[in-house]
Amino acid sequence: MRLYDLAIRNLKGNAYRYIMYYLSNVFTIAVSFIFINFLFHPRLESGPLAPSGVVHVGAMNGIFICLIIIIIFTVLFIGYATSMFIKSRGKEFGLLSLFGMTNKQIRKYIMAESTIITILSIISGVLIGILFSKLFFMAMEAFMGIRLPFNISLMALLITVVVFFILFEVVNLLALVRIRNKEIVEQLKSSKIPKEIPKFSNKKSAFGVILLLIGYVTAWFVDGAFVILAMIPVVSIVVLGTYFIFTQFSIALANKLTKNPELFYKKANMVAFSQMIFKLKDTAKVLFLAAILGAITFTATETIYSFFTVVPNKMGLDNVPQDIAIVQKGENLYDEESINKAIDILKNNGLKVEGFHKVKLIKVINETIKDGEVNGGATVVISNSDYNRLASFEGREEVKVNKGEMIYNYPHPWPYTYEGIEERVFPYEAAIVIFNDERMELRVKGEVYGSATTLIMDSYDPLILNDEDFNRLSNMATDEDLIIFNGINVDRWKRSYKASLEVQDMLGEAYQGDYYSKVMPYREMRSLYGFTLFLGFFIAFLFFLATGSIIYFKLFNEIKQDGLEYGILKKIGITKKEMNSMITKQIAVIFFLPFVVSTLHSLFALKSLANLLDELLISNGLIVMVGYFIFQGIYFLIIRRIYINKINELTCTM
Repeated sequence: MRLYDLAIRNLKGNAYRYIMYYLSNVFTIAVSFIFINFLFHPRLESGPLAPSGVVHVGAMNGIFICLIIIIIFTVLFIGYATSMFIKSRGKEFGLLSLFGMTNKQIRKYIMAESTIITILSIISGVLIGILFSKLFFMAMEAFMGIRLPFNISLMALLITVVVFFILFEVVNLLALVRIRNKEIVEQLKSSKIPKEIPKFSNKKSAFGVILLLIGYVTAWFVDGAFVILAMIPVVSIVVLGTYFIFTQFSIALANKLTKNPELFYKKANMVAFSQMIFKLKDTAKVLFLAAILGAITFTATETIYSFFTVVPNKMGLDNVPQDIAIVQKGENLYDEESINKAIDILKNNGLKVEGFHKVKLIKVINETIKDGEVNGGATVVISNSDYNRLASFEGREEVKVNKGEMIYNYPHPWPYTYEGIEERVFPYEAAIVIFNDERMELRVKGEVYGSATTLIMDSYDPLILNDEDFNRLSNMATDEDLIIFNGINVDRWKRSYKASLEVQDMLGEAYQGDYYSKVMPYREMRSLYGFTLFLGFFIAFLFFLATGSIIYFKLFNEIKQDGLEYGILKKIGITKKEMNSMITKQIAVIFFLPFVVSTLHSLFALKSLANLLDELLISNGLIVMVGYFIFQGIYFLIIRRIYINKINELTCTM
């Protein structure tokens, strides 16, 4: 029999052991192919996706970063899984050596198995990637606003096949270094040596709990910029504490439960708890790794989801007074037809125009000088009455400017100075306004914060003048000196995207730079974070699958020994129902203990993020947790069924 025949027969006979490893590889390759195929789409090489636009650039960079993460993850995951397989098969390799196989032949045998799994994974992954590429393109069309016809790139296909084949084979070759004569002999002997009673340290258990409490308390109370500074120390403390929780505290807790007679001697709990202590000791490092991977997955998902729901609303758009702004100047100064058409478009799209303000602004030069420095330069002036009209509509306090005075309208709602909130932004007693040959020296009465007009070119940061002073300048102004600002407020500005695009198309290039709709930056930012959330889902699910797979490997690599133990229990009178109940409880602990720890870690991390953003994010965390809990529950039920069936199969043969 050839080595490849032996490898195929072994894979068929131990399919239950390799199935999750295979599925994890398939998912990784499928996602990678979809991403690479997208990057090589002909519409992205030339045309509307040329690097312009936050979402477009973010899409390309995001997918490239995701591919790097996937490759790094793949190397670590395959290396860990292969090492676990090899370590658990020491007895098998020892028997093969006894039958005459050399170490070189054993390595070839393992490499043959790995190559078969690699080829099957690549074929399956690429086929699934092709099937789901169209759905991915449809999703990207929604995010980017362009049409992406279905396309399969031969270059993407070649890169996926070559890169992953080389990657898998190289990692597998490196893992084969673990196969040595000494290890084989030790494995053959260790199968006959009974396991020692698990030991634990009360001091280390307490130390682990204390470390977690320190990390949690710090994460809960740290605020502002200190969140960033505390990140690395808190993460380090929590990771170390988690290690002691699984390697010491979990065993100490299980041992403590055995001291409770009412609980320990109830039905089959004596056997279940005794086995559980050994299980926790054997799987401690695996559970620790699963908990850390889970915490990374949950925290990343919660963070991205929180940014998606919160950040677009924290862009300062609430401080932008008008939802849509159109500036008329130059040749467009008297273009009332376009303004009327814009309002009609908004109404035709089901939007109610709640406010429309037409304001005259005059271009001037501000040459206020102090200590030899000029403050200002080109700016605009607005009349006191027009400013008050806008301020009244926006619910802000009106101002009164006397003749010969001015008030500076700082565009932001707070004094943006490093000296402090009380420091004036316009720290002058007088201002010199130059208009044509006219020099007007005005006393600076004060300043108000929050622009009366939308932050659009040539229309913000105005000086508020007395009506009489403003009219004197207006009478001298030519058409080139005037700006007409049109501010429009609608009832549902977040739903005005389609209408805003229609207005933009109607205005055309004549109003390039003179049209603003605040739904556009909002929509662009929301699309960017939505796209990030979309990509993050793939990466998070990959980590989630890996977390479950690691636990799966550990469970099924020792299933023959478990089958032997349950077979003995069956012979001494344990019923099938009791045995299934014991198995369910043990698997539930193994599966959900890392989940609970991961959830706690991520919720405290989310609290730090909430402190940083000054937002309440607990609902976001709960939504993500419920989603992952559903996935974990389904995963648990599937694995439980496979495990019980295999145990029943093994006990029936005894």
